[in-house]
Amino acid sequence: MDPEVAAELVRKGATLLLLDVPQRTLLGVDTQVFSVGPKFKGIKMVPPGPHSSTTAPPTGFALSTSRLA
Repeated sequence: MDPEVAAELVRKGATLLLLDVPQRTLLGVDTQVFSVGPKFKGIKMVPPGPHSSTTAPPTGFALSTSRLA
């Protein structure tokens, strides 16, 4: 990722605070999947707009993020 794009996402992107997710849970957002480790607290730099997410065991939810004014 280009450093300028990353800096823009840090400023304008969403942060999903996901506390107490059990270790080794698979967590997917759009096309990326993460294996939760002991230091996992959430996901940052999520672009504004609708997203899909999944967890394993298979459970899912939809979310939409927006920029703060």
